[in-house]
Amino acid sequence: MLKKQFRLKKRKSFNYIYKKGKHYGNDMLTLVFVFARMRDSKIKIGFSVSKKVGNSVVRHKVVRRMRDAVKPLLPMIKEHHSIIFVAKEGIDKFKPMEIQKSMEIILKRAGLV
Repeated sequence: MLKKQFRLKKRKSFNYIYKKGKHYGNDMLTLVFVFARMRDSKIKIGFSVSKKVGNSVVRHKVVRRMRDAVKPLLPMIKEHHSIIFVAKEGIDKFKPMEIQKSMEIILKRAGLV
């Protein structure tokens, strides 16, 4: 479980990031991020998995894998950013280490690491 201080929860926040953010992607994930202007804001991370991925059990499994994959990357991510990882169809076939590697590659490409 991600600590509360790192969670992105509100629908309003997700919509803002989707609208104003920059998008980067690969075959597994899409990364959407925006710079947070507030002084005291740290990294905020959200996860999105659509119904295209599978039923509710599969989607929840994917979210858990994504949460576990991002934990080791947290110390490397630059502060003051709000990030959403969007899972693409077929991500449930990949192993957790492959998801983590994919996240790391996208974060480097976006310049967040």
